[in-house]
Amino acid sequence: MKRFYCVCGEEVFFYDHVCKSCGRDLAYDPQIGTMWSGELVQNRFIAHTGDKKQSLDFSVCEHRSADVGCNWLLSNTDSNCQCIACRTTRTIPDLSHEKNLNRWFRLERCKRQLFQTLIALRLINARRPEQIANLQFDFLEDKRSNPNIDLEHVLTGHSDGLITLNAAEADEGFLHTMKEQMQERYRTLLGHFRHEIGHYFWGKLFATDDQKAKFREVFGDEREDYNEALERYYQQGKQNHWRGRYITPYASSHPHEDWAETWAHYLHIVDTLQTAQSYGLSVYDPQEHNFDHWFSEWHRVTQVMNALNRSMGVSDPYPFKVSDIVQGKLRFIDETIAAYVASIKTPPE
Repeated sequence: MKRFYCVCGEEVFFYDHVCKSCGRDLAYDPQIGTMWSGELVQNRFIAHTGDKKQSLDFSVCEHRSADVGCNWLLSNTDSNCQCIACRTTRTIPDLSHEKNLNRWFRLERCKRQLFQTLIALRLINARRPEQIANLQFDFLEDKRSNPNIDLEHVLTGHSDGLITLNAAEADEGFLHTMKEQMQERYRTLLGHFRHEIGHYFWGKLFATDDQKAKFREVFGDEREDYNEALERYYQQGKQNHWRGRYITPYASSHPHEDWAETWAHYLHIVDTLQTAQSYGLSVYDPQEHNFDHWFSEWHRVTQVMNALNRSMGVSDPYPFKVSDIVQGKLRFIDETIAAYVASIKTPPE
């Protein structure tokens, strides 16, 4: 995450709506990755550029309301009334229950952070939302959190562009309970988004036989029966010696899950290193695009992050050891993204 500043000089943050220092309205422009200061006039946003003779006029996402709190902007030429992130939500939980308002707020907040990273990587073009028209999200409930729901269990997953998340995962208590039950060292709502979007992009990045062959050389044969593999994993547990080959035990269940778990960690690294660089904790320049330097910086930054948390008596934010094999998988993801982005024709500004 980059650092942002109001035109008054005060530091502001990615989710902010108003500068706490000068009171100016704030809005995030996903097309250029910046936070504008300005004035909100109904459903329009007049951005102050610092030049008194110039201002910019945008549409605001209709979900800027307190329920969702979206602070993203749209081009005035966009016929949609929701930003590129919000419009991908197909189903939301029943808002007659107050707890679901908070859940929806947190779900959309994490989704916007996910989109910010994907746009920065140029996997999503904020000027071409039609390129992800098949990407949709369902935020569902089940009986565990709402007795009035018929569905016993909502299974988080991806199918043909539709990502389903259990809305209860937005509750810290439920999230912690599931983390304990699944014996996971790391479980976050943002982590769910990053994992599932990995499944979505697998279909885009490995569309040809040659691309799939390269994938199998690194992650294994994804044609292995998925349901049988997961049933075996939940019955027998993680593979022996998984630490040397996988980033998490769950990654050992099937090549598709190995991909999604490793992909999620790639996004963890991208976003966290950007934050570290913005605050002067890392010297890595993303424009350099040097995997070895990038990964070396990540190793150093995680040592600092974990040490800071230990000083506060809380758990390590990154409790993982990345083996040489997993590092190779991360390198493969990095190279695959670079090749995919290079193959996309960027429209004129």
